[in-house]
Amino acid sequence: MKSFSRRFVAVVAIIVPLLALCPTAASGATVTVTVTGNGYSFFFSPSSVTIQPGDTVRWTWDSSGHSSTSGTPGAPDGLWDSGILNQGAMFTHTFNSAGSFPYYCTVHGQCCGMTGMVTVVGATPTPTPTPTPMPTPTAMLFNISTRAFVQTGDNVMIGGFIVQGTSPKRVIIRAIGPELGQFGVPDPLADPTLELHDGNGALIASNDNWQTTIIGGIITQDQVQDIMNSGRAPGDPRESAIIANLPAGNYTAIVRGVNSTMGVALVEVYDLH
Repeated sequence: MKSFSRRFVAVVAIIVPLLALCPTAASGATVTVTVTGNGYSFFFSPSSVTIQPGDTVRWTWDSSGHSSTSGTPGAPDGLWDSGILNQGAMFTHTFNSAGSFPYYCTVHGQCCGMTGMVTVVGATPTPTPTPTPMPTPTAMLFNISTRAFVQTGDNVMIGGFIVQGTSPKRVIIRAIGPELGQFGVPDPLADPTLELHDGNGALIASNDNWQTTIIGGIITQDQVQDIMNSGRAPGDPRESAIIANLPAGNYTAIVRGVNSTMGVALVEVYDLH
């Protein structure tokens, strides 16, 4: 398996958990968030939790060089700040009032999209429910996209996402460039290529021009008709797309320009029900 050690001009926001259910804790409970990364993507897992007043969030570090800081990247609001901590560290904060509380890593929030959200909701009295068996949670996907300027060499655009749940998730990943021009985006990337890597950095799928399938890795048959049937086919034949059935795990989409071309590109992930 190969790993990445790259310099980015634009690192796509790490969007996590794309496929996660947000836990809800009982009053006075403690919810744990893992502060993690694997060398080329950094994130809080889960990135969004919902709790009640009086509950506590406990952040635990399983990789080094990160913080949990209230506010948004570049704009701390002073509610809490763990400081930069290393693997094995732990930090807690108790939330006593309702509201939405964004937070981020001071090292990787602005460059890499390492952000999170704590939502505190007031308790609402309800009748005592009759216990019923709960189904095993299934994965949920929120369609995501992000845009950045792709340069040459190792100055690639990287979008990381996580699949969580008990069954594989069918998604389409797209690299969009030429059609951005019709929306007034300057310098669109003329011919984007797309790679999909697993959590170990291994290349599992690739594409250059969505109307030509590249067989290999998890792609075992022509995908052109599937892409057209998905309703998410790119608008320009030079743009790239991959359809994949992904089990739980971390994934990274990488966008480059053919022949070292540069320009603005968009990387997107859509749920295909």
